Amino acid sequence: MPLCEAFEPPQPLLEYQPAPLPYPVEVLGDLLGAAVERLAEVIGVPCAMAAQSVLASAALVSQGHANVQLDGRTYPLSLYLLTVASSGDRKSAVDHLALKAARDWERQQWTQYAEKLKAYRASTSIMAKPKISREHAEAKSGELSEPVPPRLIIAEPTIEALVKNLCQGLPSMGLFNDEGGQFLGSSTMSKENLLKAITTLSTLWDGSPIDRARSMAGESLRAYDRRLSLHLMLQPYLANQLFKDPVINGQGILGRCLISWPERLAGQRLYKAIDLTRDPKVQRYQQRMTALLQKPWSLHQDGSLNPATLELTARARRAWIDIHNTIECQSGEFGELAGVQPVAGKAAANVLRIAGVLAMVEEASQLDEAHIQRASTLMDYYLAEIQRLTEQEPVNSRCEEADRLLRWLVQKGWTHFSIRDVNRNGPRFARKSADHTASLLVVLITHRWLSSRDGRTFEVRHVPPQ
Repeated sequence: MPLCEAFEPPQPLLEYQPAPLPYPVEVLGDLLGAAVERLAEVIGVPCAMAAQSVLASAALVSQGHANVQLDGRTYPLSLYLLTVASSGDRKSAVDHLALKAARDWERQQWTQYAEKLKAYRASTSIMAKPKISREHAEAKSGELSEPVPPRLIIAEPTIEALVKNLCQGLPSMGLFNDEGGQFLGSSTMSKENLLKAITTLSTLWDGSPIDRARSMAGESLRAYDRRLSLHLMLQPYLANQLFKDPVINGQGILGRCLISWPERLAGQRLYKAIDLTRDPKVQRYQQRMTALLQKPWSLHQDGSLNPATLELTARARRAWIDIHNTIECQSGEFGELAGVQPVAGKAAANVLRIAGVLAMVEEASQLDEAHIQRASTLMDYYLAEIQRLTEQEPVNSRCEEADRLLRWLVQKGWTHFSIRDVNRNGPRFARKSADHTASLLVVLITHRWLSSRDGRTFEVRHVPPQ
C-alpha cells in the first residue's frame, strides 16, 4: 500500500440527518404536559411520541364543544397528527393509555346503545301488529327514535363509511390507528380512491359541509358542522412513501398535519414497575378527558354540532396576527419556510386550533395571549420537524448498512478480521448472504474505512466518530 494512501481521510458513509429538536412538553401545560412526561418516562417512549397521542386525544374530546372565532372566521379545534415510529417502539402502548378515557366512554355508550336498540325494535315490533290502533302507534313512535351508533373512534374505514358515520352517527369522531399502514394500505387509499380520500379528509379538516350526491335513493348525504381529528402512527418506510407521493403532496393534506418523527430509544428502556393507571398525573389527565366526553354536545335540531365560540383577548389577537405575518413573510421564495410552504400556509390556523384545544382542556372561556404563544411554540417545533424530514437527501440503504456494520466492528473490537468471521459470527443484518456481506465490505473499502491486501482479511483503518 502506498504511504500516501494510509493518510487519506475516509469518506463519510452517510449524510447524517440532523437530530429532531426536543419536544416543548412544558408548553402543553400542567395537565397535558405532566401526563406526557409520565407516559414517556414509564412506557419508555420519546416525549414527542407521547405528546402526539395526548394532543390528539385532547383534540378529539374538545372539537365537538367549541370553535375559535376571529374576525368572522371560524376555526375548528380538530387536529390531524402523524407520528413516525418503527416496529417495537411502543407506539401502541402509549396510544392505548392516551386514548383510555375515550375508549372507556365509547364502550359505555355501546352498552347503552344495545339496550336502546333493543327497546326501539321491541316498540316497532308492537306497532307493526294489526291490532294496534293508528293513534296508539303514532304516540308510541313519537316516544322512541332509532338510536345512533356511538362510534367515536374509527381505525381503517373506507371514505364512504367514514362520511356515512359522521352523517348518521356521532357528529364528532376520531380516525386513530397506531398501525397507520392498515389505513394507508387499505382500499381507501388505493390508486383509484386516493384522490377522493385525500380531498374528503381535507374538507373535513376545514369544517366544510359534507355533500354527497348519489343517484341511488337514500345514498345522498348532506350534513353540517361535523368534526374529525386524525392520528396515524406510521412505520418509517410508509412515511417516506407518503412524503414523496405526488397526489398527497399536490392536494395539501400534509400541510394540515402536525408531523413528528422522534429518535428511537431501543436499548435504553429499562423496565419501570409503575402502574400508570394509578399515577396521580395520569389520573388527572384521564379525569379531564372523561369530563369533556361526558359533557353533552350542544346540537342543532338536525343533529349537527352547535359549538360554543372561543374568542381571543385583544392581546392574544395582536400576538396571533404577529405570528401569522411572520410565518407569511418567511414563506416567500427566499424565506426560511420556502421549502415547506404547504405546512407554513396552514401553520397560523393550526396555532389557533392548538390554542383552542389547550383552552378547552384548561376550562378557559377565551384564548389569552399565553394560549397563543404556547401554541406557537408547538407549531415552531412542527415546522422545524417537517423541514428536517423533507429538506434532506435520501439515504442509500447499502451505505446505511455498511455504516451500521462499521460501528458494530468498532464496538466489538474487531480491528482485524476475515470475511469468514463476519459470515459466521458477525451481526445478523450483515450476513444475509455471502454476496451481501462482500458488498458491505466493498463499500467500507471504497470509502477508505477498511483496508485489505488479499480480499479475504480486513483491517479497520479509522474509528468513526460517535
